[in-house]
Formats: sequence, C-alpha cells, structure tokens
Amino acid sequence: MATPLEPTRLLLLAEQAVWAATLHECLAPFGDAYVLISAPSWAVVSSLFEHDRQAVLLTTPKLQPADLACQMAQVLLLEAEPAEPPQSASDWLVRSTLNPDTLRRCLRHVRERTSLESTLQRLAEEDPLTGIANRQGFQTLLAGRLASTEGRGLALGHLDLDNFRHANDSLGHQAGDRLILQVVARLKAQLEPGDYLARLGSDEFALLLDTRGDAQRAERMAERIVEAMAEPYWVDGESLLLGCSLGVAHGRAKAGADPLMWHAHIAMQQAKGIQGCTYHVFNERINRNARNLADLESELRRALRRDELELHYQPRLDLTSGQVVGLEALVRWRHAERGLLPPSEFVPLAEQSGLIVPLGYWVISRALYDMQNLREAGVAPLHMAVNLSFRQFQDSQLLSALSRLIDERGIDARWLEFELTETAVMRRNELVRYTMDALGKLGVRFSLDDFGTGFSSFVHLNSLPIALLKVDKSFVEGMEARPENRQLVHAMVNLAHNLNLEVVAEGVETSAQMELLRSFGCDQVQGYLISKPLPMVALQAYLQQRQSAASG
Repeated sequence: MATPLEPTRLLLLAEQAVWAATLHECLAPFGDAYVLISAPSWAVVSSLFEHDRQAVLLTTPKLQPADLACQMAQVLLLEAEPAEPPQSASDWLVRSTLNPDTLRRCLRHVRERTSLESTLQRLAEEDPLTGIANRQGFQTLLAGRLASTEGRGLALGHLDLDNFRHANDSLGHQAGDRLILQVVARLKAQLEPGDYLARLGSDEFALLLDTRGDAQRAERMAERIVEAMAEPYWVDGESLLLGCSLGVAHGRAKAGADPLMWHAHIAMQQAKGIQGCTYHVFNERINRNARNLADLESELRRALRRDELELHYQPRLDLTSGQVVGLEALVRWRHAERGLLPPSEFVPLAEQSGLIVPLGYWVISRALYDMQNLREAGVAPLHMAVNLSFRQFQDSQLLSALSRLIDERGIDARWLEFELTETAVMRRNELVRYTMDALGKLGVRFSLDDFGTGFSSFVHLNSLPIALLKVDKSFVEGMEARPENRQLVHAMVNLAHNLNLEVVAEGVETSAQMELLRSFGCDQVQGYLISKPLPMVALQAYLQQRQSAASG
C-alpha cells in the first residue's frame, strides 16, 4: 500500500455509474486518505496501475479480465447482491450492504492480506538470514535447470558444516548467525556466473555448478571450496575452525532432481567419514555399497510386507486449558542396518514411486488401531491427525477403504483429522474439494499443514472444509530473534481467526516461544517443549501421567 503521507488510489472499472456515486459517498468521511479514479477501460486501468503498483482495483465480475490475478495483487469485486465468494479477488463489496465502516474494514483487510502474501511469497523460497534460496526455492530452481539441460552439464554439491552446532551452542544464536553469513560470503566468492547457492538447513548448503564448458570443473571447485572453508573464522574476537564435508554428484541425462540430491547427500555422508575438511564425489561403480533410490525403494516395499514400520505420536497442547487435545501420527522405519529412520528419509521416495498409497493406508490403519487401544485404556478422546498426500486423493478406493477401516475399528470419525499440505490443496482443486467433501460426510475434519511455506492457496482457504491451520516451524523458531517472524506469525494467527479457523503452531521448543504464541491468541502448540514424538507404549504412559496429574 502507499505510505501514510500519500493517498491510496482506488481504480474503479464498472459499467454502472451508481457505483461511483456510492463509493464517493462512503469515502467522504476519510478525507484525503483515498482517491477514487474512474477508468473507462481495462487499458486505462493497466496504465494507471503501472504508475502505482500499490493501487486497488474495484471492478465487477462482468468486466474482470481472465488474467486479472496475474496482473494486480489487490482486487475488490463489486456485487449488486450477495453472491458466491470469488476466488480470483482479495475481497468483495455488496452494494446493498455497503457503508463507510464496511469499506474501511475491507480496504484494511486487503492491505494486510497483500502485505502478508507478499512477505510469504518472498520467504517461501528465500532464507531470511542470508537472502539466498532456501530448500524449497532451490528445489524449484534445480528442477528447472535439469529440465532445460536434460541433466547434462550440471553438478550438485551438498555441503555440511561439521562443528557448527557446537559453535552455535557455545557462542549463542546471534554469533551463530554471523558465522553463517561468513560461510555464505566465502561460498559466494568461489562461485561464477551460472552457479547457484542455497541454504538447505541451519548448517547445510547446496551448490549447483555449471560444468557444460569443463567436465572436471566440479572437482576443482570442490577443492577450492574446502580450502576456503578450512580457514579460521573470526566471531566476536574469537578464532574458530569449522570442518566441512562436501559431497558432489554429477547430473546424468534425463535424471530427476531427487536422485541427484540423494547422490550428493550420500557423497557428503561419505566425506564425513574422512578426517578434516574434505569432499567426496559420488560414483555408482565405486560406491557399490551406497544406497541409491532403486535399492531403497525395494527395501521399503519389503519393509511394508515385513511390518518394519511403526508410528510415533507427537502430542498437541491446547493453550487455554493446558490439556493435550490431539496427536499427530508420524511414521518411522526401523531399518535393519540404518536404525530408526524419520519420514524425511523415505516418504519423498514413497511419493515418487507411488508407494505412498499403500504406506498411507498402513499409517491410517495403525493410527485407528492405536486410537482404539487408547480408548480401551481409559484415555480421554483425542484428535488423531494423519498426513494425507495428494497421491492418496487420486486413489479411487480411498473413500471406501476409509469407511471400512473406521467401521472395523469402531472409531468415531469426528476424532480423525487429515493433514494436507498447501501444495496438495492447490493441485487439481476440484478433485481435492470433492474428496474432502465426501470424507467430511464421514465426520473427518481437515487441517492445512506447513502453513506459510506456499503462498498461493490463500484464495482457497474459504472454499475448502479446513478446520485448522498449522503454522510451519520455520516461522516459529525464528520468532525470538527476528521481529519480522513475530509479526508474520501474529498476522497468520489473525488471518486464520478471521476465517474462523483454529491455529496450531509447530516446532515450539522454548517457553518464550509458547508465551509469544499465547499472547498472539494461538489456539494449540506442538513441539519438543511439550513432548517429542513418542512410541505407543511411552505415549500411553505420558497421557495417563498427565491425566492423573490433572485429576489430582
């Protein structure tokens, strides 16, 4: 929006002159805060908007261009009578109920919503500390580069800092942030045009290297990078040495992003087994013991048959009552050689291979079985949240299978909750809506997981039967140190409540984070401060202990 010293320009494009008179009358109490400009055509609106990108367009559905959402961020649709809420506009005004207060609230909502969407769009693909791409942004970039080059002439580096967490804990998070900025500066200094850098995690980075002009360039770059990273760092007058492990994988013809990232990760893990700051290049013939995607897929199929999977449950706490009101079911794979694997190690593979469908049914069946056991053990009813992937939506047997499982377990479906990602909600919206409506008739409710990591689903929140929004932990964990994160989370909570949705904050690890969320009006929290994910036996003891403490 425009600064407070400048009036906000409202561009009116309407076929009926009565709209101009009505709006002028409603804007009169606001003095010079707004300027209403009547435009005779869409061409004039476009010209005016080019000169003022913060202007707000007010138009009718009849005159609304098909590609309007791509051109203007702030759009109010004008309706003579109440109608179905539009999905291609920020909000709408009904002439029969329009008055100065309604218009003021609507314009304020548009301003806040646009500001939030703009911030989310930027943060969705950018690391807030360093300004380089984050994991999501890098995956988009990598997929695009692989598509344009068919996998040739690219190499991917996966770099992990060996001692960063120790330095971060001993010096403090602010010093840790300054250390990361030095790391990024050193990495950028080694890159050339056509190369890209991203931050995958707190101490992990990805480097996409252009090797089209020199097939051996990746190896030379790796040597230069580990040499630069081995030099001492200076933070607050302290000299620090950070080891690093760099894995390099060369792109192959028509290979996808997942195999390339997996191979770079394997090479990085093998570099960690070598003393000092070093690198390792992935080679399938040399690394016969390294597990590639095909090996892992075969093992996952066997794991499903041999019942090597298990569920751990993370409690969800209501901030008003202080009681545990829900659980999130998280799948684990007890691998014979690699130990207990978190979902991040195998669920993406299951999504890619189609194994997510049988895996998803196993998770739902086991979660319902455990709900039944908790009920028989005398534990008060709790909402059971299970992640549901888009691939499961596409399975024609989903509704009938769920109905059968719910009947077999004798579970009240109102206590079952499916968590969806924003990506799943946005893809083929009609299919998603149909399936959600059908499941809703069984009593199931829905939550939107990792809210904030995908900005494009705002316009669909009103149209889908979603009961809760889960704020992604990446926003929660930065609240204490960064005012921007605090403002963003507060805005998310307000937006959800304006849409009559409950809010669950993920990744709560400190009392300060919980108190901030409480002050924002957040409804529920989950994270290590409450409890880590627990296997069934430990969960039952945890719940019974809390129940006894509450009754005592």
